[in-house]
Amino acid sequence: MKSHSKVVTLGLMAATALSLSACSSTVSEEACQVGNWEAQGFEDGSKGRAPDQLNKIVEACTKYGFSVDNQAWLKGYEAGLPRYCTYERGYERGESGASYNQVCGGELAEEYGPGYEEGVQRYRIYRQYEKLVDNYQYQRQRLEEYRRRLRNPDLSDQSRRQLQRGIRNLEYQVDEARYRLREFERRYNLRRSSIDGYRNRDYRDRDYQDYSY
Repeated sequence: MKSHSKVVTLGLMAATALSLSACSSTVSEEACQVGNWEAQGFEDGSKGRAPDQLNKIVEACTKYGFSVDNQAWLKGYEAGLPRYCTYERGYERGESGASYNQVCGGELAEEYGPGYEEGVQRYRIYRQYEKLVDNYQYQRQRLEEYRRRLRNPDLSDQSRRQLQRGIRNLEYQVDEARYRLREFERRYNLRRSSIDGYRNRDYRDRDYQDYSY
């Protein structure tokens, strides 16, 4: 923990290097008055807030006319960080597409880092999956538009033949897009459901279910 204390101290001196935090918090006048700084530091650390959170607390409490015990806050903060820098938290942050929380550096990265990397990989799978679904839906929309136009009784024979050729081509494109999508779902063990309704469901599920489209 001694080596990490140095990291925290340096972070306070150069807050821009650790500007990314899980969330921010303001301190109330009542909290400044009570002055339970070790507990406040523990809370800030366990929520993954950046070390410069102390600077914000000092600034707020100074306006209220109260002082802050920096050392007590740091002690609590260092004790709270391991609660945040876990594999699970790293995975959640990576899976959401958020950047790496720099408070989990050094020894604290041993669990958080691998979790974050796995989460990032899952996030990339989701984004690629969405592109495949978007392509499928786009091709279906084009096909429906061509079919709608073909129902026009005033079409010339040439226009009708062109639309029929276009429909055959788009039917192939739709089938190809559906096939690529289903293969992707199998490869990455994604739960399958209606393609058209995928945006309203949680497809981030490792339990694969064999649905037919």
